[in-house]
Amino acid sequence: MLRFADLLLLNELDDGMVRSGNVNVALELSQALEAHTVFGVEYLELTKGTAQEATLPGENSRALHGNAILTRNDFSNTKIVQLPRCENNFESKERRIGGRIGILLDIEIAGITLTVGNTHLDVVNTPRCRGRQLRGMLEAVEERLRAKTAEGRAVIVGGDFNTHTFARGNRLRAMRNTAIILNSGRRSLASRLRQPEIREPAIQEFKNFGYTTEGFNDRKATSRTIVSNLDDTARLPRSVKWWINRRIPREGLLLEFRLDWMAARGLRPLIAGEIVDEQTGVVSVNAQTIQGLTTNGMPLSDHDPIVFDVALGRQ
Repeated sequence: MLRFADLLLLNELDDGMVRSGNVNVALELSQALEAHTVFGVEYLELTKGTAQEATLPGENSRALHGNAILTRNDFSNTKIVQLPRCENNFESKERRIGGRIGILLDIEIAGITLTVGNTHLDVVNTPRCRGRQLRGMLEAVEERLRAKTAEGRAVIVGGDFNTHTFARGNRLRAMRNTAIILNSGRRSLASRLRQPEIREPAIQEFKNFGYTTEGFNDRKATSRTIVSNLDDTARLPRSVKWWINRRIPREGLLLEFRLDWMAARGLRPLIAGEIVDEQTGVVSVNAQTIQGLTTNGMPLSDHDPIVFDVALGRQ
């Protein structure tokens, strides 16, 4: 499927980190796929990472971390968008210099100019913060579109929005979140995590700017974790950790989140079998999250990819 993709939005790519072999991941992918890449740096990493990453042998080389857009099509007008700051880069063990960004560019597909945005919102912070960050990204898109004609106003914006519905970042929040998770019914908790729109202003911002997420996403989880392995548990008092261990199974409590989203304006999503591409013979698919991808028996990523097809031109 990747060899026919016109556009790839990628988050959390390393350039010169021990944990990823000290390679430029965006460049390696672009060469393998024979695609252009635009890489935007979010952070200069001052550590090797978290958990087991910190104990890896060797040292980082360039120690850069960021996001990328890959495309085989002509592109122009690249821009890095600095998002509102919400985090303190030195509060956690993973210390780094920089801040969250978005990448903007225009690509040409089938005679159509398409504006594309890719961004990554804060995870250890509040839903309100993520709302401000996405609003900043969408305002940057609006500024670009003011100079365009009506035919040049098709837009796709997506990425890892970390819409887990919780406020994180200190001990009080960690205790509150743990209580919510352990005292909620399994069904209501699953509904909250897979349908986070009510508690996450970031998704509402799409509607405020005239975008739609319908038809560009399904309702599957894109990421999952075990409660006993959450970073926030390190912030809890020993007595609370004891209480947690009494409330959850030994193997932990699995949480499944809808963290990643795609949205568009001025484009129509296709459904399965609606159109057959004349050049490749590929048949259109429904928007979907592809779960369970592995390499050498290990998960390919801690997030699952989202794919969708759109109609361009007169189709």
